[in-house]
Amino acid sequence: MGKENNTIQTYSKIYQDYANRNTLNNDMRSLLDKFIGRLSGKKILDVGCAQGRDSCYFSEKGYDVLGIDLTPEFIKLAKTNCPKAIFKLMDMRNLDLLPNSFNGIWVCASFLHIQKSEALKTLIGFRKVLKNGGVLFLSVMEGDFEGLKKNDTLKWGDRYFSLYQTNEPEKLLNTAKFEVIELIKSPTSWGPMFLNYYCDIKV
Repeated sequence: MGKENNTIQTYSKIYQDYANRNTLNNDMRSLLDKFIGRLSGKKILDVGCAQGRDSCYFSEKGYDVLGIDLTPEFIKLAKTNCPKAIFKLMDMRNLDLLPNSFNGIWVCASFLHIQKSEALKTLIGFRKVLKNGGVLFLSVMEGDFEGLKKNDTLKWGDRYFSLYQTNEPEKLLNTAKFEVIELIKSPTSWGPMFLNYYCDIKV
């Protein structure tokens, strides 16, 4: 795990504060609805599901959702928040899932905690569990930084971040046999821009 242990330890301490702050807004609903609109089936994998915010949204729309995360406290909270979905403690870099299992993979603000050296391997793993005709949503933070970072304003401890320039994720996605269909840039209230990629499988 290396430095990502710091990230899990921090989330284990701040999970309730994080959940309280990260509620759905209209911009996020728009991203979620666009993802749903591209799906051809009902099975969704929510990668880095945290407290189950997005899993709940999908589940309420009638989708069959599996949410995964590496923070035990998030998994416990998600099970309470969203009883219709299934949640498992699992590492996105080593998915213990059957190939061709999902119509959509939703990776919102979680891939940015993966070291860049493991990014391509992780994307290839996503590709393996996605059905032909499936859709991948991937959001990362724009910037030029990789390493541990605190949030002094909120008094949150170290978390590992990998920030990306616009062309970096697209190159990785193409190598992993994904084709970027649409990129939406979402500004944040605290400064950085989120890069939201909608991807199909390369034929």
